[in-house]
Amino acid sequence: MSDTNAKPDARAIVSLLVLSAIVGLNTVDRNMFGLLLPQIKQDIAISDAALGFLIGPAFMIVYSVAGLPIAWLADRSNRRNIVVAGLALWSGVTMLTGFAQTLAHLLVARIALGVAEASNMAPTSAIIGDLFRGGYRVIAMAVFAAGGPIAIMVFFPLIGAVAAKGEWRSAYFMMGAIGIGVALAALLVVREAPREVPAADLPELIPAGLFAVAFRMLRSPSFGLLCAAGTMISISLGAMTAWLPSFMQRVHGLDPRGTGLLLGMYRGGFGVVATLAAGLIVTLLMRRDQRWLAWSPMLLTLGLIPAQLLLLLADGPTGWHIGLALDSILMSAITPCLLALLVTLLDSRVRATGAALYLLIFNLVGQSIGPLAVGTLNDGVFVASGSHAIRTSMLIAPAALAVGAGLLAALSVRQSRELAH
Repeated sequence: MSDTNAKPDARAIVSLLVLSAIVGLNTVDRNMFGLLLPQIKQDIAISDAALGFLIGPAFMIVYSVAGLPIAWLADRSNRRNIVVAGLALWSGVTMLTGFAQTLAHLLVARIALGVAEASNMAPTSAIIGDLFRGGYRVIAMAVFAAGGPIAIMVFFPLIGAVAAKGEWRSAYFMMGAIGIGVALAALLVVREAPREVPAADLPELIPAGLFAVAFRMLRSPSFGLLCAAGTMISISLGAMTAWLPSFMQRVHGLDPRGTGLLLGMYRGGFGVVATLAAGLIVTLLMRRDQRWLAWSPMLLTLGLIPAQLLLLLADGPTGWHIGLALDSILMSAITPCLLALLVTLLDSRVRATGAALYLLIFNLVGQSIGPLAVGTLNDGVFVASGSHAIRTSMLIAPAALAVGAGLLAALSVRQSRELAH
């Protein structure tokens, strides 16, 4: 049996940093569409409902469905190669998005991006889960998750500056080229992590096929509660990520450059600190009581509800700035906690498959519903409110969090009972 308290070596740390950079590009390349949405809408006539579909279901359905077979393959082959090939592919798609001229072009680009980006989260989480054990796993997941806000901090202001000049297409060309360069570097630096159980032994240990394995996981009450809670958090995250740039421009009158700078500072700068701090704090708390692994995401989700209400409903700049800061901090802090809890609940033999199943539910339901619901409500129920319709529509975000917090509370109780025995 491997030593769960063994310190990671230098190769593991370097691989983690590169994988963190890759997930950062994954985050920016999918979410830059929301940042550039006002400029895209000016160039290509599209309704809010159609934009919500492009941001949500058009990307998330294929992203979620493709992730499961890719992860199943990753559990049986070289995960590093899958991650690097996926990065190269989605970077190429990102560059091609800059040539889009119609709604149909954007639809094809979002679908292709979804398939390619599905190669990242589950195999990468599995690699990190094998590279880092015990308390080091939470810290590693925090560093990994920090890649997203770091990339937003670095690239959103740059993308916003490019968009302010009317060059939203150039932003896509730029990000695609950067991704291809990182893919080449990752091929040289990252190595496949040794599994706790060799991949060659998997057919004997788990004779069932992909769907049988998935069904067995869903029969686990703890895994089911985590998936349901994650879905609610995902609805909130999807709605806020997709429509916050438009909210800031429509309701508070910011321009693309100002929006990019503000989101880069809050979502990026605050997000990095919050992600790393959460990993460190939860690791220290777990040394006192292992139940903090389940308690922490529940408490963070509860704190997010008033933060989002303040962000969406405050009229004065002081109020909504505080709300944006708190929302950025708490949402970023949740990510490593949920990932660490996920990989802890999963059998190491099917860790990538289990992570992909969680992400399938998290994204297919949550991040499809969130953006689409806001766009549809903007064009329908609240259309009479004009530019302020988006403020009311986005209230589905804190409402979803309230349900998620209840589900995480139930999971916390269950985990506490299991640890007590």
